[in-house]
Amino acid sequence: MSTVLIFAIEIIISLCLSMVTLWLLAKPLVNILEDLCPTKKQADFWLAYTRIMLLISPLLLVLVVSMVKSGDNSIETIKISLVSALAGLLLGMVIVGKKIFVPVKKINGCELK
Repeated sequence: MSTVLIFAIEIIISLCLSMVTLWLLAKPLVNILEDLCPTKKQADFWLAYTRIMLLISPLLLVLVVSMVKSGDNSIETIKISLVSALAGLLLGMVIVGKKIFVPVKKINGCELK
């Protein structure tokens, strides 16, 4: 398989996983942001921020890993890209989750140790 085709497949994998994740989170994310943010403009900003983070983090990780690991085995390269995209999504979800959890914790008066 050509390098350009493998690169395109890596990008498509990352973007598809991100889009599915964003689709699954769309309604709950809007709900929580509208509850947490004082104005609709602020909620819209944080929604856009979250969407960008969940698109960029997997893509960035896939691109970095593909630069570091360039192999002849196409299937192995695609597998590594899939793992990288999932790890990037996990990283993005952790970052966004921590940002959302702090205000929720304050509002609900939770004390976690």
